[in-house]
Amino acid sequence: MSACGCSDRPSVPATPQRRAAVESEDRPGQAHAALASRPRVILIGWDGADWSLLDRFAASGRMPNLARLAREGRTARLESFLPTLSPIVWTSMATGLTPDLHGVLDFQEIDRESGAAVPISGRSRRTAAIWNIASERGLRVGVVGWWATHPAEEVNGFFVSDRASAILFEGAREGIAYPVSLDPGVRRVIEAEGRIADSDLQPYFAMTEEAIAAERKRGGGLENPMIAMARILGATRTVQRIARDLYDRERPDLTAVYFEGTDAIGHVFASYAPPRLSCVSEEDFRRFSGTVEAYYAMIDQILGQWMRRAREDGAALLLCSDHGFKWGEDRSCTRSSLNWTTAAFWHRLDGVLAAWGARVLPAVTRGDASVYDLAPTISALLGLPQDPKMLGRALLSLFRGVSPPVRSDVLAETAVRRLAVAGPSTAERNEYTATLRALGYLTGSESKTAFVLPKGPWPGRTEGAWNNLGVFQREARDLEDAERSFREALRTRPDYAPPMFNLAVLERTRGNWDSAMDWLFRSLQAGHSEPEETLLQWVFLADQARRGSIARSLLVGGIERYPRSEKLALALARRRFEANDCRGALSALDAFAPMGGRDTLNLLGLSELCLGRGEEARRYLERSLSLDPAQPPIREALRMISGGGRGRLPRRRRWRAASRGASLLPRFLGRLLAPRTGAAGSDAK
Repeated sequence: MSACGCSDRPSVPATPQRRAAVESEDRPGQAHAALASRPRVILIGWDGADWSLLDRFAASGRMPNLARLAREGRTARLESFLPTLSPIVWTSMATGLTPDLHGVLDFQEIDRESGAAVPISGRSRRTAAIWNIASERGLRVGVVGWWATHPAEEVNGFFVSDRASAILFEGAREGIAYPVSLDPGVRRVIEAEGRIADSDLQPYFAMTEEAIAAERKRGGGLENPMIAMARILGATRTVQRIARDLYDRERPDLTAVYFEGTDAIGHVFASYAPPRLSCVSEEDFRRFSGTVEAYYAMIDQILGQWMRRAREDGAALLLCSDHGFKWGEDRSCTRSSLNWTTAAFWHRLDGVLAAWGARVLPAVTRGDASVYDLAPTISALLGLPQDPKMLGRALLSLFRGVSPPVRSDVLAETAVRRLAVAGPSTAERNEYTATLRALGYLTGSESKTAFVLPKGPWPGRTEGAWNNLGVFQREARDLEDAERSFREALRTRPDYAPPMFNLAVLERTRGNWDSAMDWLFRSLQAGHSEPEETLLQWVFLADQARRGSIARSLLVGGIERYPRSEKLALALARRRFEANDCRGALSALDAFAPMGGRDTLNLLGLSELCLGRGEEARRYLERSLSLDPAQPPIREALRMISGGGRGRLPRRRRWRAASRGASLLPRFLGRLLAPRTGAAGSDAK
């Protein structure tokens, strides 16, 4: 026995030969009356899981275990917060605290000894998690793979850190498992389950085994679908094998298991999922359109194994995600799920929560909950106190016979002990950074400046951490604190675009549009993503706020900086046309007249009509029709032009009267204009 009373029993058994796939091989157990006599909780985390996808697969029969769980248990939409970044949100779920209190704010942290940016670790977490509270009070706990938990924590039970996952981090030299006697067996499992054969991948792709092998030989990172799927599958099997075998050996009172593959599968393959996006080739759609469904069918098999254990051991099973994901019409061809500037666009704020098993009150209606509710709910189920700093509430209505937790300063009373290990090597840091970049979470230029480390035992914060903290504070309406955090990010790295943009949003929130525009253009110059779409969104918001002069300044300033932007020119031309400035509209679009798109040609034609120049108008509208024949208003307009006054068109004065409704030309000509750009996207950067 160790000093904390933890078991030092042997590690996960491993054999030299290849075992059956963990998702398809599971020996049924038997009911344990002694175990069922005390409350137990099994917490399963699926990163990025979204009801829009899960409901579809459950209804189609591809996820029968999830369908049963929803039918016999309870489900809820789990509201997350901005920024929806996994280390931040999963730590809030484990602690019940907001990010400004728990301290995990980025995918990286600054090592106190070297000053280098290293993978985020448990050292950044400044408080106890629910498993520490349970362990301190004599309950046995088991944790596998939870975000930002390296090095492994000393608990009454077993603990395997997130470095066991092969998706984001490979090769941690020490500190993966506690008790340390588990380490050799865990490493053997990582090695065995990480060996993914070409035949293992064939169920996920409409490809021959030979074609898969050829693609894998090309190498690369997560941008290669074969490499990505091998890592996702290997990580999923690794976590399940370790967690399942240790659970069967130890039978903890609280088990927490995290699966990252449910998010990574979205970032790599969401673009290929049905229905086919216009930017996806028919061949790629044929090969990859079934990948996501096949993976979730496999995850459902794993869920069934945990449901069986919950039933046998009298446990309440909780399934949750940190945020949702875009799987339908809200996907985008212009915003890559693997690009650092747009990866977060694919996250939806609402994740999933489901409860099944012991003491769960079944209900068909789907409720609402918060990520902050997880820790208080687990506290109530296990009879543990809830710290007053925890923001959420225990979801008592989901269960029978569960009392609200007693309020107590339990966080201050609970120690967190971690294994003492050396930091990652340069090669390990580089591998982790490259993987984050491939998943769209880093620019590739983070943390190249010197950092001022805070007083105390915690690692330093990256510029990304300060920016993320500012986003959270701004969304919580703590505007002064948010401004300080954004400025700290810029002090750390003066050329960092995200805090510039976020300061722009903050100033706009305050109503300081001139300052907001200044920060906006500074962020665009520093490399903020999608400058055209961002400017058009801001124009829309200025119009909504009845700040027409600001909207015009945004467009004019944008065109000065991006003179080749047809979108911005078209928006300015439309604004001028609607103000009866037809010459100004033509002037705005003049540079695009030779090669303009359909909407540009339509507006050029209308502007020429406004000035009474019929032949010029005809040429523009005929060119537009050649680009897109399916434009009935254009055909009707050309017929009217040809038949009205033997080819003569209204003079400028008569056309302006018509545009006010006095009518020489029908009002439907207004339909030739492109619709104004709406407020799409998110300001959380």
